[in-house]
Amino acid sequence: MEECKSKTIKSQIHKHKLSYIWLINQLRMRGITTDKTEMSSVIAGNRKGAKAEKIIRCSLKILSDYEKGKVLVENNIK
Repeated sequence: MEECKSKTIKSQIHKHKLSYIWLINQLRMRGITTDKTEMSSVIAGNRKGAKAEKIIRCSLKILSDYEKGKVLVENNIK
């Protein structure tokens, strides 16, 4: 099941020409701290657990909202 969700995240990132850095920043704005290494492990299915599930769940929500025009591509996080 998680593999299917990970594939959905990968395909949505590619489809909309977004980056994982953008997604990581979107997660950070929602209170989920992660980095490229952890994100890669979660998407690859190598990392399991509550945090990994939360990253996947929130990533899917962010990408769904993006498709509906509810999420901006750029942000001003510094």
